[in-house]
Amino acid sequence: MSVVIPIDVVVGFALALTRMLGVFFFAPVFGHTVVPVRIRLSLAVAVAWFTAVQLELGPVALDASLAFAVLREATIGLALGFAASLVFSGFALMAELASIQGGLGAATTLDPSIGANSVVLTSFVGSVAILVFLSIGAHHELLRAAMLSFELLPPAGPGPSAAGMGALAALGGGIFDVAVRIAAPFTAVMLVTNLAVGMLGRAIPQLNLMSLQLPAQIAITLLLLVLGAGPFTEALASAIRAHAPLGLEALLGGL
Repeated sequence: MSVVIPIDVVVGFALALTRMLGVFFFAPVFGHTVVPVRIRLSLAVAVAWFTAVQLELGPVALDASLAFAVLREATIGLALGFAASLVFSGFALMAELASIQGGLGAATTLDPSIGANSVVLTSFVGSVAILVFLSIGAHHELLRAAMLSFELLPPAGPGPSAAGMGALAALGGGIFDVAVRIAAPFTAVMLVTNLAVGMLGRAIPQLNLMSLQLPAQIAITLLLLVLGAGPFTEALASAIRAHAPLGLEALLGGL
């Protein structure tokens, strides 16, 4: 008994798999280094197969146009995964800004997710962001956006437009704005703290300001994290809902 698989299904599976590999290897949570490669590959294969059987491809020529279609799918998958992970890069920037303002800029540790040194708050904020990402069901929305991409951008279609790349750049600018706004309370409090320490040093010249300022900054930073845990978590959830992955629909429309 032999099973015959139409060539259009095979080509559709290859194109869908190329796109889904970009999503599962670069998107937040799914693309994290703690997730084994075989798990990510298995998820990409499963989603691509169920997608391929529903795709309606026209006649596909096995020539240079197929290579262009594979390159296009890889570009779309990478754009989707990168756009969804941009919000986590914004959280890392926010944690770095808060650490520098709070006197923790010199305390670095190896972050296995990026393979480089990062400040101590970056790992903490990243872990909280992942928990928030999962708790609000954003991973489901990410998969929904990935499946929606096959409706808005069917395989073997035209390549990504300049407007889509512009939308991706604008999304990065929005993430930077979110990072600065979330880190603003730390900056404001540290400014007041530095002014208070400076006035105290002027009033009592015998004080060793260097030994007083750094512990005070660290203590106030940790106090802000404890007191602002609720609003901070809500700000993370709002940013994730606005930018990853719900903001991908605008990116898909531009592409």
